[in-house]
Amino acid sequence: MQAEGAWSAGAPVRIEEVRIPVTDAVLAGTLLAPSRAERRPGVVLVSGSGANDRDETVCGHTPFRTLAEDLVTRGYAVLRCDDRGVGGSTGNAGEQDFDGAVADVVATCAWLSRHPAVDPDSIVLLGHSEGGLVAAAAGPQVAARAVVMLAGPAVAIEGMLHQQAMAISAEGGATDAQIDHERRMNERVFALARSDGAGAVVEPEIEEVIKAHLRSWPGAPAWSEHAIADNARLMASVVSAPAYRSLLRQDPAAVLGRFTGPMLAVYGGKDTQVPGMENANAFRQATAGRHGAEVRLFPDHNHLFQVAGTGAISEYESLPPGPDPTVLREIADWLAAALFRR
Repeated sequence: MQAEGAWSAGAPVRIEEVRIPVTDAVLAGTLLAPSRAERRPGVVLVSGSGANDRDETVCGHTPFRTLAEDLVTRGYAVLRCDDRGVGGSTGNAGEQDFDGAVADVVATCAWLSRHPAVDPDSIVLLGHSEGGLVAAAAGPQVAARAVVMLAGPAVAIEGMLHQQAMAISAEGGATDAQIDHERRMNERVFALARSDGAGAVVEPEIEEVIKAHLRSWPGAPAWSEHAIADNARLMASVVSAPAYRSLLRQDPAAVLGRFTGPMLAVYGGKDTQVPGMENANAFRQATAGRHGAEVRLFPDHNHLFQVAGTGAISEYESLPPGPDPTVLREIADWLAAALFRR
């Protein structure tokens, strides 16, 4: 299905609803492309962790729609897809691990490179959060012209998850004793999740660890065994899922080192999910001495690249949509330099 439309004073935009076959599934998506006849650089948007729709909808905001609509007015053909099992896509996101996510990106790039609106030698991968690391891993496999990571992890994933948990708990009013207790629980849980054990073995072990810590949670009211079991079962199912376990095993520095083309890493200084300064420094270290690897740190922006107060997740819904226009311009300027001024 195709339609004509425009959301700027520029050239009309073609909107194409697409279905892309991947291993054991079909991904539904939207391709935005300038209506001009010549082939244009193609951009594949890669979503972060969890089951996301093609707009990466979160807290009432649609950052991937914002990115796509901005980039297409700048002359790019932009593809964004629903994750497996979301929206119009088939398959099961819960069964997808990191390598599977990379394989899906490779398949969507292959599809996009055959599209008559796209220059097959100018494919860009642009990923947000975990999607940034997925994009970096897929880059060498598809000979991407460039990779853009928006809040993409560059430090060890486990350490970052500990920081996220601490920030969320502190925001919720947890005491120091409760935060320490949670950290000890998570350390044991993550060690089991990183192991090579089969999911059917690991999940019950993780559940027992969580139960023991919930029973001894400092300063918490007494929970019934039924409530403890329900909460432990839910938490264990998340941590023992293939995507979570395989993410814990990733070495971001090694992933970043394998892509040798132009790469831009963009971070928010108030990001409480992927801390900006720490990950920016780790990205610089992982790509030291490599031509074309650059970092941009926006000190007042959060994980969705909104201009933020504290950066807390609870703020997302009340802030103007992201990415902020300043961030969009920086990405566009960098892409223009990487693709057209070589």
